Amino acid sequence: MKPRKKRNSHFPLNDITTFVTCNGLEVFLKVLERDFFAEISAQCRYNLRKQRIDIVLDIYCNFGLTESLHHFNNGNWGGISPQNEGYNIPSKFDENFQKLCADNNHDLDIAELSIHFKDTSVIVNRIQDYSIPEELAGIISKLSENFVYFTKGLTEMPYEIFVPVFEDTDQGAISAEGHRNQYYDYWGLYFDDQINHDVMIYEVKNRELTKEDFFLLD
Repeated sequence: MKPRKKRNSHFPLNDITTFVTCNGLEVFLKVLERDFFAEISAQCRYNLRKQRIDIVLDIYCNFGLTESLHHFNNGNWGGISPQNEGYNIPSKFDENFQKLCADNNHDLDIAELSIHFKDTSVIVNRIQDYSIPEELAGIISKLSENFVYFTKGLTEMPYEIFVPVFEDTDQGAISAEGHRNQYYDYWGLYFDDQINHDVMIYEVKNRELTKEDFFLLD
């Protein structure tokens, strides 16, 4: 796997002052490890501006994306399932994160969640408060629905998938609903055959791969 693009220091950990810990984190991670059949690591950092603890989760799976999507669609992977998408039904993942939040005096949020499979990594960034716990089921559902298209007709697997990426334009204020919908607009994909590892953009709605001037939210 090739090295990731250098992170932008302004996101998601801007205004961070120090590494911290939070109550119940070990129990939370053990539950996630069981639900994802994975090893999980976490970093907790205090966001001075927001007065909260931001968590970065890395989930290391022992299988490929295809197998995980199969288990997801059967409702037995990750504590999330297609039934959680679009019905305002909290997933087990969301419920367990709420328990973690209740065990702490400071506000908590997930700034980034990365799922590392044997054949690719999916990197999900926060785009508004609590957007990752609320939208994770929908994001995995869209990965499943679009799998044939972003793998170029099952011929090539991207080694990294960034969710989401944005057009480098100023579109003004966006509603909370608009923010959530941005997870399902554009993704950034890296393929092994791309010269200089240029990102390709996957437009979810039209199921098309293009090369455009977008930027990664990382």
